[in-house]
Amino acid sequence: MQQIAEEVLAAVGGKDNVRANDICMTRLRILTEDPSLVDTDMLSSARGVLGFVRRGTNGLEVVFGPGKAEAVQEALVGLTGIEPSDEVFDALRGAPASSLHVHIAPNPLRRAADAQRTGQQKATLQLAKDDETDVSELMSMLDKMGPASEKAPSDEPDASGDDGGLRARVLVINGPNINMLGIREPDIYGHDTYQALLKTCREAALEAGFSECSCFQSNHEGDLVDAIQDAYDDYDGIVINPGAYTHTSVAILDAAKAVALPMVEVHISKIDEREEFRQVSYIRAACFETIAGMGIEGYRRALFDLAKRIGL
Repeated sequence: MQQIAEEVLAAVGGKDNVRANDICMTRLRILTEDPSLVDTDMLSSARGVLGFVRRGTNGLEVVFGPGKAEAVQEALVGLTGIEPSDEVFDALRGAPASSLHVHIAPNPLRRAADAQRTGQQKATLQLAKDDETDVSELMSMLDKMGPASEKAPSDEPDASGDDGGLRARVLVINGPNINMLGIREPDIYGHDTYQALLKTCREAALEAGFSECSCFQSNHEGDLVDAIQDAYDDYDGIVINPGAYTHTSVAILDAAKAVALPMVEVHISKIDEREEFRQVSYIRAACFETIAGMGIEGYRRALFDLAKRIGL
């Protein structure tokens, strides 16, 4: 994710041209100081970028696949020293959208499938939409797409010195309404915010020995299935809180069984002491452990237990 963030930062004119940043689902939002410094061709070709749209005078929304935007933002914060800010949301709310630039690339479920290809075929499609509602619909469509392959297969060693096989990566998946932490029923879910949850996960993952922690949240069942499938051969384990889908989704269970990654089920509240319908957990059948009732600290324990499980 570090290299992706570096490419995006270069495309938007460097750290001196970034005023603020934030994320929304699979989109990285950036406010620039001087929009004329943004190199749109470079931004389109940056690895991992599915597309982008200008909003207002200084705003950009850069689209990534599931589980990517938050990790790229974390790397961007490290490069710029600029922490996430609500200034971006306030500035872009209601701002007119420009044409949506979509970058389309092959999207295999796993790197092994990439390796079987002789090369990637890429195309760039520019879709001009004057109506902001149409743009929003297209952005929603992109949110449901899986991530573009981060890099083409190569026999050359990674420039970072990582051979791609020895570093353990973890994916944290959260389902419906987890993004409303701190607002949603604080007497049950506590006063910690979703941003606090993300910080806890990333700090705990590093402490536990993971080289990278990606976080993904969606209110849509299919997005969660896609994120689990995309984790195949790309992550070493998953920490998952499917939210309400815990009690209803066979599809999420089937996806978890299909990828067969070590997985921990986490719940912020004590679901076993709540309503009768919450006593059923489908995802539990694919997990080696369930942690409930510890608030966001349950994620910390889950990450350490997962690290121990995979031998870190």
